Amino acid sequence: MNHAKCLIEGKIVSGKQFQTTISPVDGTEISRVSLLSGEELIDVFKKAREIKSNKTIEDYSELSELAKFIRQNYIKFVNHIIKDAGFTKKDSEDLVDCSIEFCEDYGKHINQISYIDNVTSFSFKKGASQKIRLTSSPFGLIAATTPRNTPLITELTLIVHALWSGNVLVLRPSPGVAGTVSLLTEGIVKTFKPETLLKLNIVFSDARGFVRTSLDYANLVHYVGSTKYLENTLIAGIKKGVKVLVDGDGCSVVIVDSTADIEKAAEACYQGLVRCNGEICISIRVVVVDEKVYKKFLSCFSSLLKAIKVRPPGLNRQSDMGPLFTSSQVESIKNVASKYKTLYNDPDCSKYGPNYISPVIVELEPTEGTFLTESLFGPIVGISHFKGNGWKRWLEENPINLTDAVFSNDEKFVQDFLTTSKSPRKVVNLDPTLESVFEPWGAFLPSGWNDVSYWYFKYRNYYQLIKDSK
Repeated sequence: MNHAKCLIEGKIVSGKQFQTTISPVDGTEISRVSLLSGEELIDVFKKAREIKSNKTIEDYSELSELAKFIRQNYIKFVNHIIKDAGFTKKDSEDLVDCSIEFCEDYGKHINQISYIDNVTSFSFKKGASQKIRLTSSPFGLIAATTPRNTPLITELTLIVHALWSGNVLVLRPSPGVAGTVSLLTEGIVKTFKPETLLKLNIVFSDARGFVRTSLDYANLVHYVGSTKYLENTLIAGIKKGVKVLVDGDGCSVVIVDSTADIEKAAEACYQGLVRCNGEICISIRVVVVDEKVYKKFLSCFSSLLKAIKVRPPGLNRQSDMGPLFTSSQVESIKNVASKYKTLYNDPDCSKYGPNYISPVIVELEPTEGTFLTESLFGPIVGISHFKGNGWKRWLEENPINLTDAVFSNDEKFVQDFLTTSKSPRKVVNLDPTLESVFEPWGAFLPSGWNDVSYWYFKYRNYYQLIKDSK
């Protein structure tokens, strides 16, 4: 069993409480996680506030060394992700591959984005004799949480951007991926410089307690997790005068018109439904197809899903989709599916355990947009058809857009889609779940309240400075 501890100012520290992590693959105990008590967590934040860090890091050699560590421990990382998250070998390898890429190419990425201060003239009565300078500085102390559904790369993204943009970070990962985070922590300790480690704390603790403490001590709170906790976090941040960024649940809506390459669209939707077991925030939730090609699309899509192998994943086992994190997710999907006409669901998958479910297709009438408001986190998709402009209501009524996608070879239709979609991320004739690790994040109400922006800008405090023209 893995023993996961906290990293505090470069030292591995054990808390006074413990929690056992259960693998969704087979229900075995995989990690004993050391949790900080409320008092211990407050102490971490107090010490972190005392660290003065206002300089960006322009040396990327530490990240190159960390990339080497991940490469050297490639199989270990893949195996941890499989056990922690229940993802297939391929999905787990993808997460490790993009983590290596992130570390190796971070310097190139930062040097490509423009973060030079903007200076413009402004006038009021006496002419344009003064200047406005839009500039930024680090927030100081950032507190952040990461969920279970994208292990390794999400933790890395927050850690690197926070530190390299000049901040101090207290990160609370999900205990569900403690094995993966523990191995990452080992690599960080071996490859980061002492002055960099001083600004980083990776702690396991009670989630609500962490958010409450963050709002008391941090300058910026970045909550990445379940949407149901976002509103209270935002309200508390406003009351305490703390900047809050939130990234919560979401889903992708796909529009397929009559000019699309139907087989290509069906394959992309299949991948978007089953990748990472349908448990990522841009997993496909609804596909709306022109009634002229609806039957053809449904036939292609159903054929792909019926051939899927849902079984326990492993390094030496072929699996196209693994288990969900909890059996309650499975029950929730079944309950939602019972409200609609089910087109496909293979009950045989349950033989592997209560966490297993096959992809589920339900057929939606054009008026059943309420499906988008269902609480879903797993491989279930609604299929509907449209006539004329009937597709627009699906984009307009979706309360948690993160990605809208279209498959069409009609330029006018594509332009109409782009102006109708409210999503901050729009995809044309590509797999809507393929995200680059350098892609700007941004969420849409009520899934999140932060605009699409590069991570460097996300973790900098921007303000205007008024100066005399001299």
